[in-house]
Amino acid sequence: MFVQSKSGSTFFLLGLSLVYASGTQFIPLEQARRLSLLSSSASETRIVGGSAADANQFPFQVALLRYGISLSCGGSLIANQWVLTAAHCVYSGNQVASPFSITVLAGTVNLGQGGVRRQVQRIIPHENYGNFRNDIALLRLTRPYQLGRAIQPIALGRSDVPTGGTVTISGWGRLYSNGPLPALLQYNRVVAMSARECVSQTGIRSGLLCLRSPANNGACNGDSGGPAVYNDQLVGVANFVINYCGSSAPDGYAKVSDFVQWIQSKIN
Repeated sequence: MFVQSKSGSTFFLLGLSLVYASGTQFIPLEQARRLSLLSSSASETRIVGGSAADANQFPFQVALLRYGISLSCGGSLIANQWVLTAAHCVYSGNQVASPFSITVLAGTVNLGQGGVRRQVQRIIPHENYGNFRNDIALLRLTRPYQLGRAIQPIALGRSDVPTGGTVTISGWGRLYSNGPLPALLQYNRVVAMSARECVSQTGIRSGLLCLRSPANNGACNGDSGGPAVYNDQLVGVANFVINYCGSSAPDGYAKVSDFVQWIQSKIN
């Protein structure tokens, strides 16, 4: 499904792609893999820095597994029974997926070993999600996690990340364009752009945090819904890349501080 604007720009809705007349594409990270939209020029891209996380380094990081088997997205534990992720991670076509189709894995950096699983009881995507806006969702788990060294919630960021601030991103997304998914959680450090630069790059005026890194770094498919962290607070939720993984353009993350009120209204 797409909408043609008067200027000739083409907007693909609900997780396909957003194409401007200039040729720029906004690609949801989780869906780029299925659509094969990644550029072959990025074949050597090292996604999320190629650095493997140590055990318990990111105790809030979770993986979303479809039907308990395959990685679909990442997420962040924000309370013992709640996960924050991207809205496009919880859709199947144009419909919200069944809660029974998503399993949450926490407490491990190794997708194939260890960790604690929980089923999802309820899925709450943002009511105004669409066209790359409000790409955020909550998952209520059937049972709370027992918290400890390996499993801990992360505090929500309530203020803007300063321009130039160093932000840490993490996920089990592809190691390079069309490459394999890693067994071990990967992480990298990126830089926050100013709000003005973010609007200039994306045309999205609110609810978005733009993160920049050198070419051949950044998020990739499989990282959707995963965290961006500044000063030990969750400041972003991975949404999309522009053009392809590891391009010189910024990656788009839902700006958590703009959604704190919405989050609290749903979980309290």
